[in-house]
Amino acid sequence: IRDSSVTGVQTCALPISPMAAPYRAVFLDVGDTLVHADPSWPAIIARVAASGGIDVTPEALVAAERSIAPEIARRFAAGERHTSSLPTSEAFWTWVYDGLLSECGVDAGARPAIAHECHVAFNDFASWRAFTDTAPLLEALDLRRAEGLHVGVLSNWESWLEPLLVHMGIASHFDALTVSGEVALEKPDAGIFDHALVAAGLDRSTAHLAVHVGDSWSADVAGARGVGIAPVWLDRERRGAPDRLASTTTIRTLADLPALIDAGLVKA
Repeated sequence: IRDSSVTGVQTCALPISPMAAPYRAVFLDVGDTLVHADPSWPAIIARVAASGGIDVTPEALVAAERSIAPEIARRFAAGERHTSSLPTSEAFWTWVYDGLLSECGVDAGARPAIAHECHVAFNDFASWRAFTDTAPLLEALDLRRAEGLHVGVLSNWESWLEPLLVHMGIASHFDALTVSGEVALEKPDAGIFDHALVAAGLDRSTAHLAVHVGDSWSADVAGARGVGIAPVWLDRERRGAPDRLASTTTIRTLADLPALIDAGLVKA
């Protein structure tokens, strides 16, 4: 699931100074890092189900997600990727929605239509909203861009991500967009990180001059670290295991990022 609802996020009340850190590029994940489903992914699914006469609570959907998460992880570990094309995305996500509805006890005959409508709903721009700390971060990074910092998107998302960012009014804050649906590669695969590095004028030999920020341990942290990019783990809900927190630069809000970049304090 792309999103977990977060409220009360701090804003980026930081002193802004010229870029002094030894980084030439910052890459940002999008789903659950810069934007989230509005008001939340379970609320959207519950609303779609209700429109089809099915009563499913957001709380039940959250519990259902925990039940199917191991199978999602197994498929991902086996190499399945779901955002490299629109057909593969639709097949994967309708399977996920069907599984969630099944766990909630929805009759098999009703599930396909609701799952399809859920996919339609999540492809609607109106279903997405930026976190409250996104705009302040991007404004802070704009000042660092003026000093030569490259800021790019590096996201597992379908090919409609750029139009979504334009719609949300934040596309102009990025120097390049590396999107799995466009390059047919998906984090944590090394190739998509290579695309982002090239767009920033870097390569594997200079990857240590780049930072990647995201909410997924496997896709963002492990993927970035695998090619030599310094990872920053965004753990908004404080769910990180102690061993991971000890070995990785972790932030709770995007407001913490500019100071880390300026000080060059991101762990490799």
